[in-house]
Amino acid sequence: MKRPLVLSAGLALMLAFTAHCGSGSTTDDSGQRGSFQSECLNGQITVYGEAPLFTSVSATRMKAKEDACRKAVEKCIGSTVAAHSGVGDGQSTGTEIFAQAQGICKNDQIIDEKEYMLDTIKMMKLFVRFNVSKVDIQSTIDTMKKLVGNPKVMILIREEYNLAGAAKKVEGFTSRSGQASSQLQNFLISKGYTIIDSRSVVTGGFNEELAAADPSKLPDILKDRAMAAGADVLVIGTIDSNPQASAQPQMKSYQATGTLTILALWGRGSVLGSYREAMGGAHVTDIAAAQASVIRFSVGTAKDPIKQPGGFAKFLDSTLKSKWSEMTRNNVIVMRVRGLDQKGAGTFRDDLVERTAVKEVNEISADSNELIWEVTYPGREFALRDTLAFYGEDPRMFFVVRDTGKKIVVDAVKRGEIILHFQ
Repeated sequence: MKRPLVLSAGLALMLAFTAHCGSGSTTDDSGQRGSFQSECLNGQITVYGEAPLFTSVSATRMKAKEDACRKAVEKCIGSTVAAHSGVGDGQSTGTEIFAQAQGICKNDQIIDEKEYMLDTIKMMKLFVRFNVSKVDIQSTIDTMKKLVGNPKVMILIREEYNLAGAAKKVEGFTSRSGQASSQLQNFLISKGYTIIDSRSVVTGGFNEELAAADPSKLPDILKDRAMAAGADVLVIGTIDSNPQASAQPQMKSYQATGTLTILALWGRGSVLGSYREAMGGAHVTDIAAAQASVIRFSVGTAKDPIKQPGGFAKFLDSTLKSKWSEMTRNNVIVMRVRGLDQKGAGTFRDDLVERTAVKEVNEISADSNELIWEVTYPGREFALRDTLAFYGEDPRMFFVVRDTGKKIVVDAVKRGEIILHFQ
């Protein structure tokens, strides 16, 4: 084929998704097809996958099969979940959930296999039929809606009880006896949020009291661990409970004060909201009164705080609903790139915007050694990393690979940053 036709076909192949439903109907690369949902839920789907033939035929065939499965996940699950959540698009969401959703690609059967040349690179193209279960797909969609639609939250609250006539009692970040943490976890779970346990992340070696008072003092390594564990948001701060005068002599009265911060872990991290309040509590003993004040600070005064939340819980839910979706649609990631000249850099920028879910690329600095860009992406940096790593030597996905003869190597991904080079 002549080169212009190959390039046009490459773009068409990137965008097309072909499906064979259970009745035996077929479609071609022109994209003429019915509803994806009806096709995906019909018992059989056929998608194409491609991979450059650099190594053995069997290894390339496996790579092409995985490419086909990724398309199936993106179209059958990712697009539906993205439309429901408003977080991203089908590609970035599909990449995000691929590890958990690839189970829909069962009993694969290769319908057709072809090899062709894309410029000087030999490509393999497979049409793969997967037998799928309507129940499995719907179950996966429902699960992914919960996981993707709401941020996953880690709670790091330090409770300090200054009890009358007794030593200070402290419940740290990982304490199982903290009142605020347990109450907020129950509330968030009831609202469909996922809670990430802090015990596997929080270790010694830092000043917890200082970090709770000022979240900017929380070590970066702890934030990185929290994100690696799956957390999207940290709730961090201190609640102090101190005795106060009681109107009833037989009762003890305490007042809880403090500041809790909602800290996003996406991108370079930003404060979504900060809550400061004072709330009283009374009981017959000092510790019970102090704990009552902390509970009221956390979830309010209603008998059923899950149905009628107050205090910090109401503020937290409202803040996440109003700010989270917008932030995740426009996640800003710093990308450091080495090994490209000016022409190659221009091609790579076009590739990112035109062939991935990246929405915008802004240049921060450039010299002969390194390019630094700010990339706006509707997903986590780990999702973009996965796309770069999987398609890093694929000339259909990245024309810069075709033009330069170099492949993309992702060196590191950190909170808000991706470091890569061309080899």
